[in-house]
Amino acid sequence: MIRLFIFLAFLLIVDIYSFQAIKTVSKKKVRLTYILINGILYFLLFFQIFFIENVRESALLTYNFTLLFILFVSKTILIIFLFPEDILRVIKFLFSKIQNKKINNSRRKFISNLSLAVAAIPIPIMIHGITRGRYNFKVVNHEIGFKDLPKSFDGYTITHLSDFHCGSFESRSKLKYAINLVNEQNSNLIAFTGDFVNNTFTEILPWIDEFKKINSKDGKFSILGNHDYGDYYDWGNEENKKLGFKKLIEIQNELGFKVLRDESVHIKKNNEKISLVGVENWGDGFKKKGDIDKAINDLDESDFKIVLSHDPSHWDKILVDHKEKFNLTLSGHTHGMQFGIEIPGFIKWSPVKYRYKYWAGLYKRSNQFINVNRGFGVLGFPGRVGIWPEITVIKLKKV
Repeated sequence: MIRLFIFLAFLLIVDIYSFQAIKTVSKKKVRLTYILINGILYFLLFFQIFFIENVRESALLTYNFTLLFILFVSKTILIIFLFPEDILRVIKFLFSKIQNKKINNSRRKFISNLSLAVAAIPIPIMIHGITRGRYNFKVVNHEIGFKDLPKSFDGYTITHLSDFHCGSFESRSKLKYAINLVNEQNSNLIAFTGDFVNNTFTEILPWIDEFKKINSKDGKFSILGNHDYGDYYDWGNEENKKLGFKKLIEIQNELGFKVLRDESVHIKKNNEKISLVGVENWGDGFKKKGDIDKAINDLDESDFKIVLSHDPSHWDKILVDHKEKFNLTLSGHTHGMQFGIEIPGFIKWSPVKYRYKYWAGLYKRSNQFINVNRGFGVLGFPGRVGIWPEITVIKLKKV
């Protein structure tokens, strides 16, 4: 609770400071409108935090917080412009006192107008990310060569999906479009790497008919992400939580997904095989439940292994340096932070790179590969800017 009040106090300070630019260039009615809008948003935030039981399930909270976030970004840009001038104003004030001279030390309208113009730029970009960017599904293709790939699997394709976050879905037509796009890839196998929901199995129920339509020749396999365990939801008691988790697994099975929980399966073709290994969530800073040794207990060292592990930090911290060789690992979790800049061949950046070394796309280390899917749905911020929802198609090649 103390952290919450510190956070709100910080937001208030940002608001008061950025208001100085508004005050310099606007009339009284504009100032009052600004104060009224911010007051309503903060009132709704307080009301939801203190009076709504399951605040994480509140769509109103999501959009209220989103508006506050968009405005916060703009206000931060304002402060970046205003702060240097205020330092100069303080210096001028001190010199005027030393020299006992009167000076005009008011804020310049030019600086306020410029800062407001620049601060307004993120607003339409982020609104676009909410209304269109979150549905801008991209098919990303990777072809990866392996010397030890069984010959029968040369050209084998895997559609890698991750982070549905069903609680974030709003448009049935957009979901149908995305699932049709998945099926158009006509891959041999579907691999889903966790976070089917935000919090509870009930989020899947409105979308069951759509998810049943996902097709695959050799099956659909999934693992659990940190959100699938129900740890971020108030269940009332432990028994309800266990029942909710059990129901989540059952629903995935009904949808045709085989949920791999620290276990492996063989995909066979022409008397040859590859091993698909699925582990429970293991994340640096998150639940560390996955047991890779248990998952590969029945495998041979020579088996060609594809690991499904939700959090890419598992690959970085454990898998890539394991005594066993894992040819390919498929992960998700980061969402690419749903915000960044990507121009293939020129730039690939998101703030999430400062938290995760491997955060989006294909990486190679120690002759092993990891693909980090940018995610299918959204979480928190209900949009995407520059980091689009992803359907990955991976073709395995014998080299």
